[in-house]
Parts: sequence; structure tokens; C-alpha cells
Amino acid sequence: MYNKKGGFSMPAFFKKTEFITIVIFLIMLSVVAAMQGNFFKLSTLQNTIISWTPLILLTMGQSIVIISGGLDMSSGNALSFMLCILSATMHEENPMSGWIALLLCIIAMIGIGLINGLAVGFFKLPPIIATFATSYMWLGAALFIMPSPGGECVNWMRAFFKFSSVDNMPKMLKYIGGIVPTGVFLIILACLIWYVVSRTKLGRYIYAVGSNRNIAYDNGVKTAKIQIIAYLLNSLFVMFAALFMVGQNQSGSARIGDPLTLKCIASAVVAGVALTGGRGNVFVSIVGAAIISLVSKLIFFSNISSDYQTVVSGLILLIAVASSSIINAVKSAWAKREVYSDE
Repeated sequence: MYNKKGGFSMPAFFKKTEFITIVIFLIMLSVVAAMQGNFFKLSTLQNTIISWTPLILLTMGQSIVIISGGLDMSSGNALSFMLCILSATMHEENPMSGWIALLLCIIAMIGIGLINGLAVGFFKLPPIIATFATSYMWLGAALFIMPSPGGECVNWMRAFFKFSSVDNMPKMLKYIGGIVPTGVFLIILACLIWYVVSRTKLGRYIYAVGSNRNIAYDNGVKTAKIQIIAYLLNSLFVMFAALFMVGQNQSGSARIGDPLTLKCIASAVVAGVALTGGRGNVFVSIVGAAIISLVSKLIFFSNISSDYQTVVSGLILLIAVASSSIINAVKSAWAKREVYSDE
């Protein structure tokens, strides 16, 4: 708490970018809860988590890619593509079609991750341009499969959304599903995957490549391979979101992922993930996604005219995204102050 000269020194935790993210989340959560009244009611919390789940999963994957020095402008359309594959392949009366759909979705997931990863990691194309181009590939493929919203979902696939909606599900799982949405388990699974990765050389290399690709390469890191793996992890989390949404909607749409791409990038930035790469916390990106999701609730309960909702939403997002820059400026100011006080 105090420096060598006896002056006040800001605690290490308060210097982290993640701190301001948590503060913003708690403030927005308190305001929305006060406005809504029944926010902490079990059914309301369940519906809130359900609405947040796709964005959280996409934000976690996007954060990994950004930390590795990349960016994915195609994640929303990739979600739509996988969702269309699932819903177009399944036939409700044929449970086996669900396994075929899942296999095709896994193949698509690997293909999307490899193509994006190769474009950025191997061919060294600018991430924003490369993935912006592939986003149209996934959108075109989704529209080819499903020109208009529709499709079906086999009963057992609904387990990715809610256990209680599946026939012949064990009573214990139905009881658990009645309390905890399946989306929570998908988010926990994503967290476990990243926890394991982050504790290995791969996790350290992802940060190293994002910090300085050339230095990482000079030190023997296979930078192209690392970025390909980062995009594959992102694609895996996008697939989790697609499985959740097909169970929720029991149908697909080629346009459903459109608004999620920029939202997941904004969520990652709000969580303190640096767009320059090499810095950020994937777990905190969950909080960033929650903040972005709370924006729409805040606007709704504020009774703002629909004519101004888009403008207000943009302003709130701008302030939230700028918060990471604000905390960095504060950190620099405190660092200079401590240096001068030590002298």
C-alpha cells in the first residue's frame, strides 16, 4: 500500500485493466437490477444467462484470437453457418440425423478454424481483411444451405439448451436443468479448455506470438502453428454457441449471427484484451460480454425512445470500450508518480 518513501502506492490489483471491467459490470448490474426489480429472481436469472450464453462463448474465442495477435471478423457468420448445417441436416423424427449433423458441424468447425488460421498465420494476411473476406464465405454457404429461416432439431440435441426439454432424460438431470441452464455448463467447459491450454507451453506461446510475432519466431516458436491453433479454439467455442442456439431455437437462420461479431470484439476490448495482442484475460472476457449484454437492458428499462436507442447504445459502447484506455492512462500516471516519489 505504501512505497519506499512512505507515500501511498496503488495496490497491484487496482492497476490491472480487469479491475475497471469488474467495476463497470457491478455498477451496470446494480442499476439494471434496481430498474428491473425482479432481476435476481431465479427465472429471470435463468433467462438472462440464456440470452448471454452465445455472446459469452464467442467473446471467449475472440479473446484467444486477439491475444494471439489476430482478429476474427467472421465469427458471427461462422456461427450462422454451423447453425444452418445443424438445423438443415436434422429431422425431428430421426434421432440418428442429430449425430450426422453434429459430425458435419465438427468438420465445418475444423475447416473454418484452419482456413482463418492459415490465412492469418501461414499466409500472413492482415487478420481484419482475411477474416472479413472469409465471413462472406461462411455467410454465402449459410444462405446456400438455408435461404430462409427454418430447419428442425432432434429431441436429444435440445440438451445443449435445456436438459428438461429432452424426453426420457433422467430425473436428476431434469432437476438440475430446471435450476442451472445448460449454457452455464458450456461456459464452464470452455473455461476448462482454456485453463488447460493456458497452463501449457501453448498458452504461453499464444501470448508470446501476440506480444511480438518476430521475437517469438526468432526464439523458436512456430508462430503460424500457434495462430492456427488459436483460430481453431475460437472455432470450437463458436460451435458450442451454435449447438446451444440450435437447441434453443430448434431452427436455423443465415443472418442470426450478424450482430454478434462486432459485439464479441467490443466485449473482449471492454474486458481489457488489447487489440494489439499479447495482453488480456480470457476469463474476464466473460464479464466483458455481460457488460455489453447489459447495455440493451439498460436502454430498455430507461424507456428511451426507439428513435434514439441506437445512438445511446453506441455511446455506451464507446464509453465502455474506452475504459481500457482510461485505466491504462491512470496506470501510467501512477507509475510516473511512484517513480518520482522514489527519487
